[in-house]
Amino acid sequence: MSALYSRHKLWFWGGAWLLTRGLVLAQIGFFNHISVTSMEDVFLYEGWSDSIAHGGALPTGELWQYPPGAAFLMLLPRIAMEPRGFGPAFAATMLAFDLIAFVLIAAVSRRQGRDTGVWIWLLGVPALRAVPMLRFDMVGTTLAIAALAVVHRRPNWFGFLAGLGAMVKVWPIVVLFGEWDRRRLLRAMAVAAAAIAIVFATSALTLEGDVFEFLGNQESRGLQVESVAATPWHLREVVTGESPAVESRSGTSEIASGPADFASGALDWVTLVMLALAAAWWLARARAIRDGRADLGDPVVSRDFVFTLVLLLVIASRVLSPQYLLWLFGLAAIALTSSRSNIGRPAWILIGAGLLTTAAYGHQGAWGPAPVYGSSFNLVIRNVALLVAAVDASRSMVLLLRRPTPQSARAVATGSESAAAEPATAPP
Repeated sequence: MSALYSRHKLWFWGGAWLLTRGLVLAQIGFFNHISVTSMEDVFLYEGWSDSIAHGGALPTGELWQYPPGAAFLMLLPRIAMEPRGFGPAFAATMLAFDLIAFVLIAAVSRRQGRDTGVWIWLLGVPALRAVPMLRFDMVGTTLAIAALAVVHRRPNWFGFLAGLGAMVKVWPIVVLFGEWDRRRLLRAMAVAAAAIAIVFATSALTLEGDVFEFLGNQESRGLQVESVAATPWHLREVVTGESPAVESRSGTSEIASGPADFASGALDWVTLVMLALAAAWWLARARAIRDGRADLGDPVVSRDFVFTLVLLLVIASRVLSPQYLLWLFGLAAIALTSSRSNIGRPAWILIGAGLLTTAAYGHQGAWGPAPVYGSSFNLVIRNVALLVAAVDASRSMVLLLRRPTPQSARAVATGSESAAAEPATAPP
């Protein structure tokens, strides 16, 4: 069987993609021959799309929390919305980006000779049920995957993809931490800045409204019930049966209490600490490479590091919507295309966390699937799983700096991907 799989793995992968994505589309209602029955947040996106297309204005209000590139993204489904309407066209657009991500991961996997990343993507997306096709996080995730696929080899493309991703969802800009070489990083940052400036300028010239309004709307967010920091409230419910006080704010459910508001503010400082530690690790890595640790210049180290950093930022976030796990599935998938990756165990833990996340949602809320507050036990276990995965991945990153792992030693001996494409040593 293994020999058959090795000879025809592309067919196996393609068949698995068709099967899993067919199941996701069936859940949405694509094959019931009557109507698409469950579009969740897409009805909100359709309103934004109408406002942009017919009113020439950026969306406003507390629910608009996205960079201006997301506004242009809302216009894409209109190209193919007939005859079934905006909802199915939106889902089809996300499916197309999913296919692009799958092809990128499969291509890198074939070059590196490891298919774990392909299966992480194939299984991770349906673990979140219909969510990946009914949110536009698929676009930012695909752009981040594409950026990490060319890290160290194409600094201009790397920076452009990171900047473009940041204009859809802010988080993809973090992939720039993956470039250790200062010259390449400066070039990538310049291209990313240019891409961001072009999107902002185009939005300001073509659409009415404040292009920076989304920043204020994000800042006003409180402690979402799904966030990791909300675990004490869910644990109290598990032990005492007392549900947390919840209010619907900013289009989601947030814990309404003084301690929750304090925790929400404290998480901003935790995020800054995470970024400071990431910068310290980046500096230590660059210094070690200049001192002869050529194994640390391998692109897989960059991909592992970006995955770990985004996982830590998700844990430190006051908001943790189900689609955030899609970001991590994509980053884990591109990292695990190499046998030298050190985040295999955290990645598989995240698949379980994805299943626990969707199990915690059981009814349709005002803005899509809402958590079932009798399911606090699921959220506690999910959040513990995320913490375990973060500790495991962080430990791997620290140990990698302290001493070469067996995998990295083999990389030096046999030649790594970066050595084949571009020297991993520091420029003179």
